[in-house]
Amino acid sequence: MTAAGQGEPGWLRRSNTSQPFVVTICASGGLDEALSVVHAELDGLKIGVQTRFAKACNLTVECSPARAWSLLQLLRNRLADADVYLQPEAERGKCLLICDMDMTIVDAETLDEVAARLGMGEEIATITTRAMHGEIDFNAALRERIAMLAGKPEQVFHDVAQQVRLNPGAQELLAGARAAGVHTILISGGFAQVAEPVAERLGFDEVHCNHLELEARTLTGRVREPIINADLKCQVLQHSAQALGLRLRDCCAIGDGANDLPMLTAAGLGIAYHAKPILHAATSCHIDVTDLASALYFMGLESTDQAGVAGLKLE
Repeated sequence: MTAAGQGEPGWLRRSNTSQPFVVTICASGGLDEALSVVHAELDGLKIGVQTRFAKACNLTVECSPARAWSLLQLLRNRLADADVYLQPEAERGKCLLICDMDMTIVDAETLDEVAARLGMGEEIATITTRAMHGEIDFNAALRERIAMLAGKPEQVFHDVAQQVRLNPGAQELLAGARAAGVHTILISGGFAQVAEPVAERLGFDEVHCNHLELEARTLTGRVREPIINADLKCQVLQHSAQALGLRLRDCCAIGDGANDLPMLTAAGLGIAYHAKPILHAATSCHIDVTDLASALYFMGLESTDQAGVAGLKLE
Protein backbone atom coordinates (compact mmCIF):
# COMPACT_ATOMS: atom_id res chain seq x y z
CA MET A 1 0.00 0.00 0.00
CA THR A 2 1.15 3.51 -0.71
CA ALA A 3 0.73 6.32 1.79
CA ALA A 4 -2.42 7.53 0.03
CA GLY A 5 -3.84 4.09 -0.71
CA GLN A 6 -3.03 1.49 -3.33
CA GLY A 7 -2.19 3.38 -6.50
CA GLU A 8 -3.78 6.64 -5.38
CA PRO A 9 -1.91 9.96 -5.81
CA GLY A 10 -1.08 12.09 -2.80
CA TRP A 11 -3.13 15.00 -4.10
CA LEU A 12 -6.30 12.94 -3.79
CA ARG A 13 -6.10 13.08 0.00
CA ARG A 14 -4.80 16.64 0.45
CA SER A 15 -7.94 18.56 -0.49
CA ASN A 16 -11.62 18.22 -1.39
CA THR A 17 -11.74 21.66 -2.98
CA SER A 18 -12.55 22.17 -6.64
CA GLN A 19 -9.43 23.51 -8.35
CA PRO A 20 -7.68 23.66 -11.73
CA PHE A 21 -6.31 20.29 -12.86
CA VAL A 22 -4.04 19.76 -15.84
CA VAL A 23 -4.85 16.84 -18.11
CA THR A 24 -1.66 15.75 -19.87
CA ILE A 25 -1.88 13.44 -22.88
CA CYS A 26 1.24 11.94 -24.45
CA ALA A 27 0.35 10.00 -27.59
CA SER A 28 2.23 7.23 -29.34
CA GLY A 29 0.07 7.64 -32.43
CA GLY A 30 -2.26 10.40 -33.60
CA LEU A 31 -2.81 13.13 -31.02
CA ASP A 32 -6.02 14.31 -32.70
CA GLU A 33 -7.74 10.97 -32.07
CA ALA A 34 -6.69 10.98 -28.42
CA LEU A 35 -7.91 14.56 -27.98
CA SER A 36 -11.31 13.76 -29.44
CA VAL A 37 -11.75 11.07 -26.79
CA VAL A 38 -10.63 13.45 -24.05
CA HIS A 39 -13.01 16.21 -25.17
CA ALA A 40 -15.92 13.79 -25.17
CA GLU A 41 -15.16 12.53 -21.67
CA LEU A 42 -14.67 16.06 -20.31
CA ASP A 43 -18.05 17.18 -21.61
CA GLY A 44 -19.80 19.27 -18.97
CA LEU A 45 -16.61 20.42 -17.24
CA LYS A 46 -15.23 23.92 -17.52
CA ILE A 47 -12.23 23.57 -19.87
CA GLY A 48 -9.55 26.24 -19.82
CA VAL A 49 -6.41 26.52 -21.91
CA GLN A 50 -5.09 23.88 -24.28
CA THR A 51 -1.35 23.78 -24.96
CA ARG A 52 -0.38 21.50 -27.80
CA PHE A 53 2.98 20.03 -28.78
CA ALA A 54 4.16 17.56 -31.40
CA LYS A 55 3.15 14.43 -29.46
CA ALA A 56 1.58 15.81 -26.30
CA CYS A 57 -1.10 18.17 -25.11
CA ASN A 58 -2.20 19.82 -21.85
CA LEU A 59 -5.75 20.89 -21.02
CA THR A 60 -6.92 22.58 -17.83
CA VAL A 61 -10.19 21.63 -16.20
CA GLU A 62 -11.89 22.78 -13.02
CA CYS A 63 -13.00 19.91 -10.78
CA SER A 64 -12.62 18.24 -7.41
CA PRO A 65 -9.74 15.85 -6.72
CA ALA A 66 -12.17 12.94 -6.49
CA ARG A 67 -13.59 13.80 -9.92
CA ALA A 68 -10.07 14.18 -11.33
CA TRP A 69 -9.13 10.72 -10.04
CA SER A 70 -12.21 9.19 -11.63
CA LEU A 71 -11.47 10.97 -14.90
CA LEU A 72 -7.90 9.74 -14.90
CA GLN A 73 -8.99 6.13 -14.62
CA LEU A 74 -11.67 6.60 -17.27
CA LEU A 75 -9.30 8.27 -19.74
CA ARG A 76 -6.61 5.69 -19.15
CA ASN A 77 -9.08 2.94 -20.05
CA ARG A 78 -10.17 4.77 -23.20
CA LEU A 79 -6.74 5.84 -24.48
CA ALA A 80 -4.91 2.65 -25.34
CA ASP A 81 -2.34 4.46 -27.49
CA ALA A 82 -1.53 7.27 -25.08
CA ASP A 83 -0.20 7.89 -21.59
CA VAL A 84 -2.34 10.29 -19.59
CA TYR A 85 -2.17 11.92 -16.18
CA LEU A 86 -4.16 14.48 -14.20
CA GLN A 87 -2.68 16.57 -11.41
CA PRO A 88 -3.39 19.88 -9.66
CA GLU A 89 -2.08 22.77 -11.72
CA ALA A 90 -0.39 24.21 -8.62
CA GLU A 91 1.69 21.05 -8.10
CA ARG A 92 3.04 20.37 -11.59
CA GLY A 93 6.42 22.11 -11.68
CA LYS A 94 9.30 19.94 -10.45
CA CYS A 95 12.80 21.00 -9.42
CA LEU A 96 14.48 17.64 -8.77
CA LEU A 97 14.48 14.50 -10.89
CA ILE A 98 15.76 11.17 -9.59
CA CYS A 99 15.89 8.18 -11.95
CA ASP A 100 16.55 4.48 -11.61
CA MET A 101 18.98 3.16 -14.22
CA ASP A 102 18.38 -0.48 -15.24
CA MET A 103 15.30 -0.86 -17.46
CA THR A 104 14.50 2.81 -16.85
CA ILE A 105 17.29 4.98 -18.25
CA VAL A 106 18.93 2.03 -20.04
CA ASP A 107 17.17 -0.84 -21.78
CA ALA A 108 18.78 -3.72 -19.85
CA GLU A 109 19.38 -5.22 -16.45
CA THR A 110 23.09 -4.53 -16.65
CA LEU A 111 24.15 -7.24 -14.19
CA ASP A 112 22.27 -9.74 -16.35
CA GLU A 113 24.23 -8.45 -19.36
CA VAL A 114 27.47 -9.02 -17.49
CA ALA A 115 26.39 -12.54 -16.58
CA ALA A 116 25.39 -13.32 -20.17
CA ARG A 117 28.87 -12.39 -21.38
CA LEU A 118 30.29 -14.80 -18.81
CA GLY A 119 27.99 -17.67 -19.81
CA MET A 120 25.87 -17.36 -16.66
CA GLY A 121 23.01 -15.32 -18.06
CA GLU A 122 19.98 -17.51 -17.47
CA GLU A 123 20.92 -18.45 -13.90
CA ILE A 124 21.51 -14.87 -12.78
CA ALA A 125 18.63 -13.37 -14.77
CA THR A 126 16.18 -15.63 -12.94
CA ILE A 127 17.29 -14.15 -9.60
CA THR A 128 17.13 -10.61 -11.01
CA THR A 129 13.58 -11.09 -12.25
CA ARG A 130 12.38 -12.33 -8.87
CA ALA A 131 14.04 -9.39 -7.09
CA MET A 132 12.59 -6.79 -9.48
CA HIS A 133 9.12 -8.25 -9.00
CA GLY A 134 9.50 -8.00 -5.23
CA GLU A 135 9.48 -11.76 -4.69
CA ILE A 136 12.83 -11.94 -2.85
CA ASP A 137 14.94 -9.57 -0.77
CA PHE A 138 16.96 -7.19 -2.95
CA ASN A 139 20.11 -7.19 -0.80
CA ALA A 140 20.21 -10.97 -0.56
CA ALA A 141 19.60 -11.32 -4.30
CA LEU A 142 22.40 -8.88 -5.13
CA ARG A 143 24.91 -10.59 -2.84
CA GLU A 144 23.96 -14.00 -4.24
CA ARG A 145 24.48 -12.91 -7.83
CA ILE A 146 27.81 -11.18 -7.17
CA ALA A 147 29.07 -14.19 -5.20
CA MET A 148 28.46 -16.26 -8.31
CA LEU A 149 30.83 -13.93 -10.21
CA ALA A 150 33.78 -14.34 -7.84
CA GLY A 151 37.06 -14.55 -9.74
CA LYS A 152 35.64 -12.90 -12.88
CA PRO A 153 37.36 -9.85 -14.43
CA GLU A 154 36.10 -6.34 -13.72
CA GLN A 155 36.59 -5.53 -17.41
CA VAL A 156 33.32 -7.22 -18.38
CA PHE A 157 31.41 -4.45 -16.56
CA HIS A 158 33.29 -1.82 -18.57
CA ASP A 159 32.45 -3.72 -21.76
CA VAL A 160 28.74 -3.64 -20.88
CA ALA A 161 28.95 0.09 -20.13
CA GLN A 162 30.31 0.76 -23.61
CA GLN A 163 27.49 -1.10 -25.35
CA VAL A 164 24.42 -0.59 -23.17
CA ARG A 165 21.67 1.30 -24.97
CA LEU A 166 19.65 4.18 -23.60
CA ASN A 167 15.90 3.81 -23.49
CA PRO A 168 13.98 5.98 -25.98
CA GLY A 169 13.49 9.52 -24.73
CA ALA A 170 16.29 9.40 -22.12
CA GLN A 171 18.41 12.01 -23.86
CA GLU A 172 15.41 14.29 -24.39
CA LEU A 173 14.39 13.92 -20.76
CA LEU A 174 17.79 14.88 -19.39
CA ALA A 175 18.28 17.68 -21.91
CA GLY A 176 14.88 19.12 -21.00
CA ALA A 177 15.54 18.83 -17.28
CA ARG A 178 18.90 20.59 -17.63
CA ALA A 179 17.35 23.36 -19.72
CA ALA A 180 14.77 23.93 -16.98
CA GLY A 181 17.40 24.02 -14.22
CA VAL A 182 16.19 20.80 -12.61
CA HIS A 183 18.68 18.99 -10.37
CA THR A 184 19.15 15.44 -11.70
CA ILE A 185 20.19 12.26 -9.89
CA LEU A 186 20.85 8.80 -11.32
CA ILE A 187 20.41 6.14 -8.64
CA SER A 188 21.03 2.46 -9.27
CA GLY A 189 21.29 -0.91 -7.64
CA GLY A 190 23.78 -1.55 -10.44
CA PHE A 191 27.48 -0.86 -10.27
CA ALA A 192 29.76 2.14 -10.69
CA GLN A 193 31.55 0.70 -13.73
CA VAL A 194 28.29 1.08 -15.66
CA ALA A 195 26.30 3.74 -13.78
CA GLU A 196 29.01 6.39 -13.75
CA PRO A 197 29.57 6.37 -17.55
CA VAL A 198 25.80 6.44 -18.13
CA ALA A 199 25.43 9.39 -15.77
CA GLU A 200 28.29 11.24 -17.47
CA ARG A 201 26.90 10.51 -20.93
CA LEU A 202 23.53 12.06 -20.07
CA GLY A 203 24.79 14.85 -17.80
CA PHE A 204 23.24 13.83 -14.49
CA ASP A 205 24.28 16.10 -11.63
CA GLU A 206 24.78 13.18 -9.23
CA VAL A 207 25.09 9.41 -9.39
CA HIS A 208 24.55 6.96 -6.53
CA CYS A 209 25.25 3.27 -7.17
CA ASN A 210 26.76 0.09 -5.77
CA HIS A 211 30.46 -0.73 -5.69
CA LEU A 212 32.15 -4.05 -6.27
CA GLU A 213 34.89 -5.31 -4.01
CA LEU A 214 37.94 -5.90 -6.21
CA GLU A 215 41.39 -7.41 -5.94
CA ALA A 216 43.76 -6.81 -8.85
CA ARG A 217 40.75 -5.86 -11.03
CA THR A 218 39.07 -9.17 -10.27
CA LEU A 219 35.75 -9.60 -8.44
CA THR A 220 36.05 -11.03 -4.94
CA GLY A 221 32.36 -11.97 -5.00
CA ARG A 222 31.45 -9.32 -2.43
CA VAL A 223 29.68 -5.95 -2.60
CA ARG A 224 30.85 -2.92 -0.65
CA GLU A 225 28.43 -1.43 1.84
CA PRO A 226 26.05 0.33 1.84
CA ILE A 227 23.94 -1.39 -0.78
CA ILE A 228 21.67 0.86 -2.83
CA ASN A 229 18.32 -0.78 -2.13
CA ALA A 230 14.74 0.48 -1.97
CA ASP A 231 15.16 2.21 1.39
CA LEU A 232 18.42 3.88 0.45
CA LYS A 233 16.97 5.12 -2.83
CA CYS A 234 14.21 6.81 -0.87
CA GLN A 235 16.70 8.24 1.63
CA VAL A 236 18.81 9.76 -1.16
CA LEU A 237 15.70 11.47 -2.52
CA GLN A 238 14.75 12.81 0.91
CA HIS A 239 18.24 14.02 1.80
CA SER A 240 18.81 15.61 -1.62
CA ALA A 241 15.54 17.49 -1.45
CA GLN A 242 16.36 18.76 2.03
CA ALA A 243 19.86 19.83 0.97
CA LEU A 244 18.41 21.80 -1.96
CA GLY A 245 15.70 23.40 0.17
CA LEU A 246 12.94 21.60 -1.71
CA ARG A 247 9.76 19.93 -0.58
CA LEU A 248 9.24 16.32 -1.64
CA ARG A 249 6.25 17.67 -3.53
CA ASP A 250 8.77 19.47 -5.78
CA CYS A 251 10.46 16.21 -6.78
CA CYS A 252 9.90 13.59 -9.49
CA ALA A 253 11.10 9.99 -9.30
CA ILE A 254 11.09 7.50 -12.18
CA GLY A 255 11.58 3.74 -11.94
CA ASP A 256 10.37 0.36 -13.13
CA GLY A 257 10.78 -2.20 -10.35
CA ALA A 258 9.66 -3.09 -6.84
CA ASN A 259 12.78 -1.55 -5.29
CA ASP A 260 11.75 1.84 -6.72
CA LEU A 261 8.38 1.93 -4.93
CA PRO A 262 9.37 3.80 -1.73
CA MET A 263 11.18 6.44 -3.81
CA LEU A 264 8.23 6.91 -6.17
CA THR A 265 5.78 7.03 -3.27
CA ALA A 266 7.79 9.69 -1.43
CA ALA A 267 8.20 11.99 -4.43
CA GLY A 268 5.52 14.49 -5.34
CA LEU A 269 5.37 12.80 -8.74
CA GLY A 270 6.31 9.14 -9.03
CA ILE A 271 6.37 7.84 -12.60
CA ALA A 272 6.29 4.09 -13.22
CA TYR A 273 8.09 3.53 -16.53
CA HIS A 274 7.04 0.35 -18.40
CA ALA A 275 6.85 -1.02 -14.89
CA LYS A 276 6.71 -4.42 -13.26
CA PRO A 277 3.16 -5.30 -12.08
CA ILE A 278 3.82 -4.61 -8.39
CA LEU A 279 5.04 -1.07 -9.09
CA HIS A 280 2.42 -0.36 -11.74
CA ALA A 281 -0.43 -1.30 -9.39
CA ALA A 282 0.91 0.87 -6.57
CA THR A 283 1.41 4.10 -8.55
CA SER A 284 -0.88 6.58 -10.26
CA CYS A 285 1.37 8.02 -13.00
CA HIS A 286 2.51 5.60 -15.70
CA ILE A 287 4.48 5.67 -18.93
CA ASP A 288 3.24 2.51 -20.63
CA VAL A 289 3.15 3.20 -24.37
CA THR A 290 5.31 6.28 -24.98
CA ASP A 291 8.92 7.02 -24.00
CA LEU A 292 10.83 8.82 -21.26
CA ALA A 293 10.39 12.22 -22.89
CA SER A 294 6.76 12.09 -21.74
CA ALA A 295 8.01 12.67 -18.20
CA LEU A 296 8.85 16.27 -19.19
CA TYR A 297 5.16 16.98 -19.75
CA PHE A 298 4.07 15.23 -16.57
CA MET A 299 6.68 17.31 -14.68
CA GLY A 300 5.40 20.57 -16.10
CA LEU A 301 8.58 21.17 -18.13
CA GLU A 302 6.92 21.27 -21.53
CA SER A 303 8.28 24.78 -22.18
CA THR A 304 11.49 22.98 -23.23
CA ASP A 305 9.62 21.62 -26.27
CA GLN A 306 10.26 24.20 -28.96
CA ALA A 307 7.43 22.75 -31.06
CA GLY A 308 4.86 23.80 -28.50
CA VAL A 309 2.29 26.51 -29.16
CA ALA A 310 1.08 27.82 -25.82
CA GLY A 311 -2.20 29.38 -24.92
CA LEU A 312 -4.56 27.93 -27.53
CA LYS A 313 -8.03 28.54 -26.09
CA LEU A 314 -10.52 25.75 -26.67
CA GLU A 315 -13.78 26.75 -28.28
